[in-house]
Amino acid sequence: MKKIIFIASLILTFTTPVYAEVQHITVDEAVTIALGHNLQLTAKRKEIDELQQELKRANALRNPQFQSNFLLGKVNSGNSSQFGLALPIEIAKRSARKNIVKAELMLAQNQIKEAEHDLKIAVMRAYFNVLYMKSVVDIYQEREKLFGEMTEISKSRPNGANKDVDILQADIKHKKQKIFLNKAKASLITAQFKLNNIMNLKTDEIMFDTMESSLFEKDIVILQINLPEYQKIENVAMKYSYSIKIADNNIQKAKQELTYQKRQRIPDVTLAGGYAYQTAHQTGKEALPGAYIGVYTDIPLLYWYNPEIKQAKIKIERNMLSKMSYENKLKLALKENYNAFKYAKDNINYYSSILSESQAILKTYTQKYKQGQVSLLNVMQVENAHKELLSEYISEMQLYYNAYLDLMDNVGHDILLEDEIFKD
Repeated sequence: MKKIIFIASLILTFTTPVYAEVQHITVDEAVTIALGHNLQLTAKRKEIDELQQELKRANALRNPQFQSNFLLGKVNSGNSSQFGLALPIEIAKRSARKNIVKAELMLAQNQIKEAEHDLKIAVMRAYFNVLYMKSVVDIYQEREKLFGEMTEISKSRPNGANKDVDILQADIKHKKQKIFLNKAKASLITAQFKLNNIMNLKTDEIMFDTMESSLFEKDIVILQINLPEYQKIENVAMKYSYSIKIADNNIQKAKQELTYQKRQRIPDVTLAGGYAYQTAHQTGKEALPGAYIGVYTDIPLLYWYNPEIKQAKIKIERNMLSKMSYENKLKLALKENYNAFKYAKDNINYYSSILSESQAILKTYTQKYKQGQVSLLNVMQVENAHKELLSEYISEMQLYYNAYLDLMDNVGHDILLEDEIFKD
């Protein structure tokens, strides 16, 4: 008995939701929460703070050196001892080094914006997948309910040659729907956890879920999307794509590195000066105070920094080619996404117009079966066709929304028609 109680307590432990609260939010709220509190994104934003410190380091002056020269033994006769400071001075290098870090800072800022944009798309995609799985659950719930009714109707009908077969077929179909429904519910839970995992918040006391119950709701906001003409989308992509901006940043950084390497050829200087003296013991008369000054310079005679300069030039060329390659591929991807969106949107309208007709046919056949006018096989055939239609409908919605998100990803901006950037 104790074992049974222990096992039962374990089952309750693992089947009880881990989260204390389920909170239903819209897709916009999900994006806002994720952008504000996503742990990985928060960590990436720290890169800016790191580079700010790197900029200060690049702007640092060289520390002075303390120098001393105290003579011992016979050599000190006629020679002075001395001590003072030497100050190394970089010529035309500090500003170039600062410009490299500034370019890195611009690069990091755009990379963070790109990460924010990628997170937004990932959240929106995960949010839709939850809705998609809720719709699948709805389909199987309706099927399970229908074949439960068919089983009861088969049992209540007058005895006939096919009554036993109808009861068995309806019962088998009913039980299979329960299996499919359980699988769909498990997939729904996985999708919900994936949404929360992508949002990646510090708290684990709240389980976020979609505001909508399924894709079969009327006037779902996230599917009310209108696109401008293709050329406007392409123009905005060429201007706003974070990948293009990052490519430009890499080119600029490589140019600053080239400038820095060229300036490595300019000799640095070191200024030195201090106090020099000879003691009375050295002179045999009286102590002689004095001073000394010195100038030292590097001479880039044996090494002229040619490899570094050539490498920086190659890096510029490579980054420019990479940018051109990305722009060419981007235009093709935009056209592919745009056409996929357009045709999927047309197909959704077609599906919407025939769903009500299919539902009416299924309702008619169900009623006729109750009245003994059609066979169970006829109802099953009609129901299978209706189920396939519903599955195709939500799959087309998925293609439609994914095409929109792919466009957002490539454009680097939320491409709604009313957006100000398309009014230019």
